Amino acid sequence: MPKSRYVKDIKEGEQVRDLFLVSGKALLTSNAGKPYLSLQLRDRTGAIEARVWDRAEEIARRFERDDVVEASGGAITYQGRVQLKVHDVRRAEGEKELSEYLPVTRKGIEPLWKTLTGFIAGVTDTDLNRLLSAVFLGPPEPDVARRFRKAPGGKTMHHDYIGGLLEHTVSVVGICRFLSSHYEGVDADLLTAGALLHDVGKVHELSYEGAFDYTDEGRLLGHLYMGAEYVDRVCASLPGFPPEKTMLVKHMILSHHGELEYGSPKRPKILEAVLLHFIENMDAKVTAFNDAIGDLPEGARWTDYQRMFERYLFSGKFPPAKGEG
Repeated sequence: MPKSRYVKDIKEGEQVRDLFLVSGKALLTSNAGKPYLSLQLRDRTGAIEARVWDRAEEIARRFERDDVVEASGGAITYQGRVQLKVHDVRRAEGEKELSEYLPVTRKGIEPLWKTLTGFIAGVTDTDLNRLLSAVFLGPPEPDVARRFRKAPGGKTMHHDYIGGLLEHTVSVVGICRFLSSHYEGVDADLLTAGALLHDVGKVHELSYEGAFDYTDEGRLLGHLYMGAEYVDRVCASLPGFPPEKTMLVKHMILSHHGELEYGSPKRPKILEAVLLHFIENMDAKVTAFNDAIGDLPEGARWTDYQRMFERYLFSGKFPPAKGEG
């Protein structure tokens, strides 16, 4: 059956029978000692929690996480959120187009990539231009460029959709280019290079062939180390590349989270690294804020507790005054 019903359109009281990607699966036990199946089902419009209360163990054996399944059940409201009470789940047969089940940047992969390559063309420092061209436009590892176009910016925190890494990077570079002309003493080419490369380690930190998750390498090493090590390897492959520039770009990658407690093994110690840290952090937080507000149900003014901000967020909209509307 083709997919026809999307998560964002599911309303309380409706009966649902459609295709979804299983992005979470856990066989649990209720307070009464009865097994039940907790699921997260998603498509490109969002995710919805689902519960299987009857025949949970039998149904759980039919599919795995990252499978596309046909789920049928009724939509109910639980703790203010629509949830599915599922009666049956079966693995869907045949090839499935994952773009139906994973969110994708609304800004378009191709326009974003064109902007990114334009930023590279604007780097006049010959060494840094060679480095950026090697990473994004050709050898030694063209697979990195291919994955960079698709990778999410994170698993859940910000830019968590296909093309999210590309969208975030283009936004960060654009702000960096603006501020490099606003402040004195900024090396615009170095700042651009650091901005383009700051999250390159995410292409291998995250897996995104199904539901977004961390790879083993990503969990063990993290994208800051992975990115710095990758850039070191590329620089070493470029004849005559100055070791001082390798060191500065690696420093920007390793320090862009700003503080040791936020995962940076080093804190920013050059002006370009200081700027990159604040710009990257700002872009991530603004996008996460807008996404949280955009996910509010109609009429709601406050979000759920947001882990990134460690607070609830307000939409800025007050109810109409009495007599208005």
